[in-house]
Amino acid sequence: MKLLRTVVAFLLLSCGSVTAQRSIGFVSPNTRDGLRLIEAIRGMDSPEELKLLLRARSLGCVLRRQIAATEALGSWSDGAEHSVLIRVSANESAIRYLMSRLGHDANQKAVVYFHPRPHGRAKLYIIRHIRGFNLRQIGNVLNGSGISFSTLVPAKHGTIVYIIDIDNSLRLKVLDAARRFNLPVASQTGNAAFIGDDSSRDKGQAVFAQEIKKYELKHPKLPPPCEVKQ
Repeated sequence: MKLLRTVVAFLLLSCGSVTAQRSIGFVSPNTRDGLRLIEAIRGMDSPEELKLLLRARSLGCVLRRQIAATEALGSWSDGAEHSVLIRVSANESAIRYLMSRLGHDANQKAVVYFHPRPHGRAKLYIIRHIRGFNLRQIGNVLNGSGISFSTLVPAKHGTIVYIIDIDNSLRLKVLDAARRFNLPVASQTGNAAFIGDDSSRDKGQAVFAQEIKKYELKHPKLPPPCEVKQ
């Protein structure tokens, strides 16, 4: 799932810190290859997107946590994909379980998550409230700065860019992109990982099933999902 190679954006001349200590994840309902940007944007209002949003929120009852799910667009150097941004206050094993259930339910190859930790190996970057650029232009700026994967979230006060930097190698590139937008960047340290298998949907589903089983063995008698209305 290319979207899931999404890397979350933030940084600039002065790097701030992310205030909310919540785990985040990205998952897409899309199972098509070669999606064009315009198709991905249209997909953000699709029935499959809405279904995944409601499914994510319904799993809040399982984890006994409120789950925020928001429409998003995964953007990379040669394509795009409609997606869902997940935010939840939960430990790392719980976010892995949640993303695995969503990846399994949406028949995905892989999902990605970030969990805040003071001494983690990964970075989360966020550039907030980008105005004067459409989604295509934002993706072009990020690509021009050498950021191959990012996630864009349209918001009331401007688009928000997320970049999960799994191996902590993108700092200078994110700073360059933020400078082009003339905006500051927020960053956070933590753990991040892809769950699944980008090469095979069947293999990815097997990985999800294993993650789900491992968590449920340690947490028997989990409650069922909530009834969530549109």
